Amino acid sequence: MSGPQPAPPLVEQVMAVAMAIVQELKEAVRELGLGESVAHLVWVLDPDAEPVPLRQVAERLRCDPSNVTLLSDQLEKKGLAERRPHPADRRVRTLVLTPAGVAARRKLLEHVQERSPLAALTEQQQRQLRELLAVALEGRKSS
Repeated sequence: MSGPQPAPPLVEQVMAVAMAIVQELKEAVRELGLGESVAHLVWVLDPDAEPVPLRQVAERLRCDPSNVTLLSDQLEKKGLAERRPHPADRRVRTLVLTPAGVAARRKLLEHVQERSPLAALTEQQQRQLRELLAVALEGRKSS
């Protein structure tokens, strides 16, 4: 590894923020009546982006495609998502949030945004933090 090592207090602060966000996420999941794995799938399905193949969804979740199939079944039963052919290749299946799924995702994101420790930051501070985290994560990719 190159560069200075992170100071333990910084790592502790980042971990404390991450744990607080996870706690808020769990609370939002309970309020929505979803399991954590199903909620994670809802979280990664961006309704404003082009649908991606289920295999790619599995990569984002870092799980086996068969798990995404099971989670997709649960979302479909709840009326939160539906499987559709990919717009560019009809042989490939995608998972798309329904209007109810988009609303559940919005509630999930809003809950976490409003109640996480990051809500105390101004817009400028949040932008600064995003930029710093992007640098830190990009450095991780190159190592």
